Amino acid sequence: MGVPPEIDPLSRTIALLKPRVLAWRVIEAHGAWAISLPANPVISFGQVIAGNPTIAIGNAHTASLSPGDLAFLGTTEPWVIETGPHPRPIDFMTAIAEPARLLQTNDPSPVVTRFVAGAFVLEAPNTALVADLIPPLLPVLHNDVAAERLGTLLRLVGEESTADRPGRSLILDRLIEIILVETLRTRPDALPDHAQRLLMALDDQKLARALQVIHGEASPPWTVERLARYAGMSRSAFADRFARTLGMSPIRYAAQWRIHQARSMLASRDMSIAQIAQQAGFQSVSAFSTAFSRSTGLSPTAYARSLRMAH
Repeated sequence: MGVPPEIDPLSRTIALLKPRVLAWRVIEAHGAWAISLPANPVISFGQVIAGNPTIAIGNAHTASLSPGDLAFLGTTEPWVIETGPHPRPIDFMTAIAEPARLLQTNDPSPVVTRFVAGAFVLEAPNTALVADLIPPLLPVLHNDVAAERLGTLLRLVGEESTADRPGRSLILDRLIEIILVETLRTRPDALPDHAQRLLMALDDQKLARALQVIHGEASPPWTVERLARYAGMSRSAFADRFARTLGMSPIRYAAQWRIHQARSMLASRDMSIAQIAQQAGFQSVSAFSTAFSRSTGLSPTAYARSLRMAH
């Protein structure tokens, strides 16, 4: 009883978010300056090339960065990056669109800050998953062994963003997925509780086999007994180990994953409710509707309608 090794629960979770590159730019700023981003679903990231800017998210999260350091902002809260007091911060998207705005200074020998900055959006409706996976502010210091790997990936994003070659969009989307996975593996100690638990479970060969089954193709309803057999454990030992590691029962975890899949499929608009119920592993449309309504507060039809109205 085996599971194809290519099924990776972490990769499936990232793929469900459908990240898409929104903007990318090498930014240079002279003297004292500030860039802000208001509350927004955009996820931001970047790497310092020269200078020592500071990033602040409200009063709760602050990081001072040095050349080579990277920062990922998995937050919808407002944030500011700056090198000193500045009366009027420039909006992040304006800074990307009009980089010359940050070069205006009366100082003949200004302090120069240079960094690559980008942003991506999540097209799937499961953006709540971001809070489970990425902290509001995740710095990766230049002396961290992963900084070089992430820096290489960011440079590849920059090259693709500024080129007009066939397959550009596909490559950019895949690079962002890789960057997200690499980021999660880089600083597991700094991740939200759910992400830490998921990574711990994936490091456990027995639990990983059960997770591969849950995250695989839709199957008949999983029972604790069946999942325990995949894990090669007794029912009670498996249920206890799963709950201690992931903070919930195997059945609850499987149910949550199915709802996440269903939400993503409802956003695609090209499948019927019956098809989605079957693809998500529910035995009937009524069982799917009941579970979906209990989880989201809306019926599948009402949820799909709300997505159309939002666009």
